[in-house]
Amino acid sequence: MLINIENVSEDDVLNQEHSIAIENLLRSFAENKHILIAPRAFFTAVIKESFGIYSASTKAFATEALRGLMEYAALKKSISFYVSVDFSIKDLSYEWLNSEHVDKFKCGPLFFNDSSQLQKIKIIFENPLDSDFLKIIASYYARSEKLSRCSIGFNALNGGGGSTKSVFDREVQNNELTFCIVDNDKMHPRAPFGGTSSHFLGSRVYKSGMVKILDVHEIESLLPFDTIERVLEKLNLVFKKKGSLDFFKSLCAVDESAKFYFDHKKGFELRSALRLDKAHGDYWRSIIKGLNELYKCDCLERQECCCEPSCLSYEGFGDGLLSNALEYISRGNLRQYNPELPPGLKSKWDDVGKNFFSWSCGPYKKARLS
Repeated sequence: MLINIENVSEDDVLNQEHSIAIENLLRSFAENKHILIAPRAFFTAVIKESFGIYSASTKAFATEALRGLMEYAALKKSISFYVSVDFSIKDLSYEWLNSEHVDKFKCGPLFFNDSSQLQKIKIIFENPLDSDFLKIIASYYARSEKLSRCSIGFNALNGGGGSTKSVFDREVQNNELTFCIVDNDKMHPRAPFGGTSSHFLGSRVYKSGMVKILDVHEIESLLPFDTIERVLEKLNLVFKKKGSLDFFKSLCAVDESAKFYFDHKKGFELRSALRLDKAHGDYWRSIIKGLNELYKCDCLERQECCCEPSCLSYEGFGDGLLSNALEYISRGNLRQYNPELPPGLKSKWDDVGKNFFSWSCGPYKKARLS
């Protein structure tokens, strides 16, 4: 993450009460865990200090951070979150602020007297594979924003689905800076949040943690169709799954938002879709009516399907879809992974990529220690 030092004077730097936190902050930069920006006078005061407050290695870290100051300061224009260390705050208090769609965690230097607060950021996921795919999206965002001189690093915590909220609560009880990402489990745009996300309704921030509820039914909703098709080719399943792939593509050709609500793993059946429409308002019926005659049936006009099995149903791509997609992507050059993203999906990638990158970005090159 990016740490911005504010309201600091030379007297603050030379105050031994602040020295432990300053050393911890500079070391986190040197270890490529976090990006550190501050007024030039801050780094200069550390480098030129002559009272024995700071070690030679700490001064070397400050020298390296000063070298990259101009480059990393520009990063603030491309992130949605950063930490503000305000030296006018004299205690362990902190607060969350939001301005122009940027979240700021504001605290005083004493918050970082414990170096454990400056280890790689903790990010909680519902499933271990989610972290691998979201890192790919964050890397795509970094390339598109020309942020190649930044690394992406984090400690992934497995929420385990239903226990995700408990894992999150445990981390923030100790004031650990923590980011949590869950999908919304919605299969209709006006349906209530379901599954894990229903436990995180209300404020996006709680104590030292922030929650991001993805605006998609499941993480697989973010997989581009061309990637899914390449995976099916790799598994020799194109013929078997062609009907499903064509149907889902047709849905999205009528309304791209459909991709963010159908179940990629289990598939689609008209009976369930019409029940969702009955409960939450017309959505699936209108989309299907926009398809060609191949997909139309009497149940659409009746707005109810009692067929057994459902007269219009398509199987999904299986529980292994994400793991197979990750294997396919990782076998290529990740820096050249540039899938075709229609406007709606591109917007989702930009949003989640920016958030994920903001929490996990670090210096690209190791700090020179001499």
